[in-house]
Amino acid sequence: MLGQFILLFLVWIALSNSLHVQELLTGALVALSITLFIRPKPLPWLRIVGTYVRFIPTFLVALVRANIDVARIVLSPRISIRPGIVKLHTTLKHDHDKLLLANAITLTPGTLTLKLHDDTLFVHVLDLSSHQTDTLQDVIIEPFEKLLRSA
Repeated sequence: MLGQFILLFLVWIALSNSLHVQELLTGALVALSITLFIRPKPLPWLRIVGTYVRFIPTFLVALVRANIDVARIVLSPRISIRPGIVKLHTTLKHDHDKLLLANAITLTPGTLTLKLHDDTLFVHVLDLSSHQTDTLQDVIIEPFEKLLRSA
């Protein structure tokens, strides 16, 4: 609210092009009136940007973990992996959130989103043997979806 008052007052000074006391008092009165009577609603894009900013650390943690898992598989003397395709579901409503989820899954090593259709994702997983198929929903989708749901 104070920031809005200062901004309006500075706009008044710039438009009036005067630093006379009566001009400054009139500008302060007008800026105060506008500030008190016009309450702006929170900007929805600001909330969305905040959600995506919080999403980045979660994605980076998942990225590091996936890199370690893939490195462990590649560097092991005996590679015993069981690749496969799993069908996962999302509860996200907006298409841009679903797209961000699918891309985040694809960007983490060891997983690749093959298809996104409505609320279903088909994901290729490098090693199914390390997880039960039903727990992959919690391991792959949930960390990202929890943050994107709040957007």
